[in-house]
Amino acid sequence: MENMDTLHENIDIEPASYVSVDEVAKILSIARVTAYQLTKTEGFPCFYIGKRIIIPLRSFNKWAEEQASSQAILFGQ
Repeated sequence: MENMDTLHENIDIEPASYVSVDEVAKILSIARVTAYQLTKTEGFPCFYIGKRIIIPLRSFNKWAEEQASSQAILFGQ
């Protein structure tokens, strides 16, 4: 069996590949509550580990671009 150092060298993970709901709120300059509401929106890219919501950054960026190009309104004004 490989030792842990070798194992870690073989895993190619970008440091900021995943973000939290709080980080999404900061990225979008929206309230934390609004960011949590986004996670309940159909098609929003996230998954759960226990109670923690994890958002793949690449998928989030793609989702945001799709929303911008369709000029989607996610919450009533």
